[in-house]
Amino acid sequence: MSIFKTLKFEDIEIGDLQSVDEMTIVPILGGERGDVAKPSSLSFRRTTSYGTMVFENTDPAKEAIVPANIMVRSRAGQDHAMSGSGIVMKNQSRSFDNACCIEQTQGGYLDESGDQDVLPINLRKALLDPEIRSLHSYDKLWGKISAWMKGVNMSSRGSAHLRYFYDTPDIKQALEDFAAEFEPVENQIGAIVMFSGIPVGIEIMPSSDHWEAYWKLLIRGCYGAEMIRLKMLGKLKSSTLILPDIPKEAGPKEVQKILTDFTQHLREEVLPILENIKIKTQRVVNTDGTLQTTLLHTSSGGGGDIIQQGDMPVYLSLVL
Repeated sequence: MSIFKTLKFEDIEIGDLQSVDEMTIVPILGGERGDVAKPSSLSFRRTTSYGTMVFENTDPAKEAIVPANIMVRSRAGQDHAMSGSGIVMKNQSRSFDNACCIEQTQGGYLDESGDQDVLPINLRKALLDPEIRSLHSYDKLWGKISAWMKGVNMSSRGSAHLRYFYDTPDIKQALEDFAAEFEPVENQIGAIVMFSGIPVGIEIMPSSDHWEAYWKLLIRGCYGAEMIRLKMLGKLKSSTLILPDIPKEAGPKEVQKILTDFTQHLREEVLPILENIKIKTQRVVNTDGTLQTTLLHTSSGGGGDIIQQGDMPVYLSLVL
């Protein structure tokens, strides 16, 4: 898997996959990476103006990582999303004033009570342009949101209001049910996410604690929402990864063998696709304390953020 070697993720392993409908999660296993604050030390506090999100890190000794494109939603205020990832210094708060408003017609500011998710894939791709990412313009994503929602019977409501998608009752329930199908495994720090056998994202966190804290936001808000939208539009092919039937009478050892054999098939037949994913450009966008954030672009039109501590990569969020 050359992309991992290119990015110096050489001490990771692939776990037994999980597959539901057209989505397949390939767990990435490993130990703790670097020395960053635990996710419990980081919290969203508020928006102070349209386009500004404030996060606080209560760890007295370590910097905290705000995962890429986290969005905060609340009925009482204008929903917001981060334009990329972020670093909050030890025992400090930090305002990110290049954030995006994701409800065109809603007013009001957010507080810490909002729900969190991660932007869906196509909207994240729109923020890979460094000029758009750094732009201090709260409405910069509205055109992309309108286009993303077109054709799913919600654009007629009039505006770039992402909440219309997530709060539609049947979609909301489907996202919750879908996320519940996937659970972290021991020593999981990340995942390769695939739609119909094609990789669409790679996520790696600094530790299993971080993965435990953020995996549901990624599976539900980012990848699950994108997959449901594509299915609604008839643009998602049937899965090429069909997990073999597991007999009801199968014991733990037999179940494990079926999963292991299928994972081996994945390694041999599907994961070589990752060999074709090449890093096209790398641009350092921030250096904060001991952490350096680099914006990546792939040869296939994807990209995302990698955060390093010294020579060690500690965080990766890549949409393909």
